[in-house]
Amino acid sequence: MTVSGILLLVGFVIFAALMVVRVLPTLLALPLMAGWIAFVCGVPFIEWLNEILLKGSFKLSLPIALVVFGSMFAKVIQKTGISDEIIKKAAELSGDKPIAIAVLMTAATAFIFLGMSGLGAIIMIGSIAIPIMTSAGIEPIDAVILILLGMMTGSSLNFAGAAAGIGIFGSEAVLRYFVPGAIVSFTVTVAYIVINIPRGEGSGSSMLTLLKEFFIGVLSVPVSLVKTIGKLFSQKSSPLMKKKQTLPSAALIAPILPLVIIAIINFTVGLGSVKDGKIDPVAAATIGFLISSFYAAILVRPSQAINLFTGSLVDGIKDIAGVLFLFMGIGMLVTATTQPAAVEILNPLLKEIMPSSFYGVLIFFTIFAPAALYRGPLNMYGMGSGIATILTSLNALPATALYGMFAGVGYLQTVGDPTNSHNTWLGGYAGVDTNVIMKKVLPYAWAACVLMMIFVTVLQ
Repeated sequence: MTVSGILLLVGFVIFAALMVVRVLPTLLALPLMAGWIAFVCGVPFIEWLNEILLKGSFKLSLPIALVVFGSMFAKVIQKTGISDEIIKKAAELSGDKPIAIAVLMTAATAFIFLGMSGLGAIIMIGSIAIPIMTSAGIEPIDAVILILLGMMTGSSLNFAGAAAGIGIFGSEAVLRYFVPGAIVSFTVTVAYIVINIPRGEGSGSSMLTLLKEFFIGVLSVPVSLVKTIGKLFSQKSSPLMKKKQTLPSAALIAPILPLVIIAIINFTVGLGSVKDGKIDPVAAATIGFLISSFYAAILVRPSQAINLFTGSLVDGIKDIAGVLFLFMGIGMLVTATTQPAAVEILNPLLKEIMPSSFYGVLIFFTIFAPAALYRGPLNMYGMGSGIATILTSLNALPATALYGMFAGVGYLQTVGDPTNSHNTWLGGYAGVDTNVIMKKVLPYAWAACVLMMIFVTVLQ
């Protein structure tokens, strides 16, 4: 191992430690890490300025656009009261039976996270769902974990949530594990409920009622659309005169609409390369968010639809300002690790550390999955983004396989990492230590990782 290699490793360890103890936020750590790599590898200042700092900031421009439109859609869902109504309706249908409440609150959380993301969504859901669950006899720690698992399940089908993976591994890799990721999340969530939540009787009727309400909402879409279009051309009603309006049942399907639109595009034109006459998955997701945002805005507030739409775009960008800079930092780090001088040092270094065979790497990721915790080396929103880029550049394994492996270890980070803002808020709100949450959810998150590795093996 060369002196430069040792310096790079020492730098990685120092930056990781500073992130773990929260001395240095990830937003600053990633650009500084990129600068450290450039310095150790002898990248000239002008090249660092032009290639890493400037061009690196825009390397993930497509995922950044996806996150912006996804956040706008999330704001529309929130401002129209759709997300709040879904949680309340689930609470009404569940009665006072713990198992029914657990199932419906988790399902409602997952459904909302099909279209929402971020700490704001967690605060909104948690402040409603946690008191409902704890009042029914569900332990506070279980209520917190159910929300985390619901978030994980819904986010697995939220295209905006896969933006970082798209930027590093490409859309094809993300699409390959879209459905398997949802299956894994759903399986682990069901297992947690069965094992940890006390059962009651009669939950089946509540589930049937929920399904009935959902299908009534679906069937009422055409009728609701006709009525709202009529309102657009009517001057009789004023929003000031109707402060309290019943939310149309058809509005409750809004969180799933982006997925429906993406599926329609896939079955008609096809998702893939523009060169092959297909539509880029990021473009499909973007138009899905736009159409779904207009759908929700027009359906719920027809006379204020334009203002609601533009206001949600502005507020959505405010909510993800930190995420946008994080993506810029990831872009800088990715660019720095792919510089020729950096590749010459990092490639031999990783070849010494990482196993050479497919199954060796698979086992390595499975065993060392907890390295995704505390902003560790396998965390895609930390130094893991640089390692992922280096491994991809080695061409030893397909990008699709590597994405599946990082997605697998990502389960531990998503629901277990005590440094997550959503874990911190939920723990504080419920009065549960985040490290205690991590210890209880870790076996389930690790099981999800193992299941994903099985999918990786089958799909390669």
